[in-house]
Amino acid sequence: MIYHISLGLVALVVGLLHGLGGVLAIFFPAGTQGFLQRFPRNRMLGRLLLGAGTVWAASLCATIDLGEYSWLRSGLVFVSLALGALAIWLLEDFPSVRGLSILLLLGANVLLDAAFLSDRSGKIAVVLLAYLWVFAGILFVSLPHLFRDRVCEPLARPAPLRAAAWGALAIGAGFVAFGLGLG
Repeated sequence: MIYHISLGLVALVVGLLHGLGGVLAIFFPAGTQGFLQRFPRNRMLGRLLLGAGTVWAASLCATIDLGEYSWLRSGLVFVSLALGALAIWLLEDFPSVRGLSILLLLGANVLLDAAFLSDRSGKIAVVLLAYLWVFAGILFVSLPHLFRDRVCEPLARPAPLRAAAWGALAIGAGFVAFGLGLG
């Protein structure tokens, strides 16, 4: 195990994040639509997300057990920092989508690590969400224009945004209930 976080805490945090996204979209639909339209090409936010992913990946390289490859640790940390810095500097197309995708891939490991060896029956929802994050992360880091076309553009209309907001709120409530031990 890399992360020593309980399944309940992970479910609670994920539920609160989903719920927050749903509440913001319900109460501020115009602002949410504007944010979603600007998100894919937002360079400053992209640099922040890529920077967070770079720091997270480098810290993993510095701290996890690499087994027989431990002698490569300092090189891996350097390479991950160098590649992250180059991505922040040179990546111009859809930087925030790619940064979010990298964070989804890294975050899926946290969810799977928390669900590992848990005997709670609701852990399957956390595992399913983790694999959805992996699928979305791989898809959108390699084809970021699909995020713009399949996520941002449909949610720029009121009806799909409202449906997605209520769905995110319901999913968040379910994860919060599971995190509090109610499920």
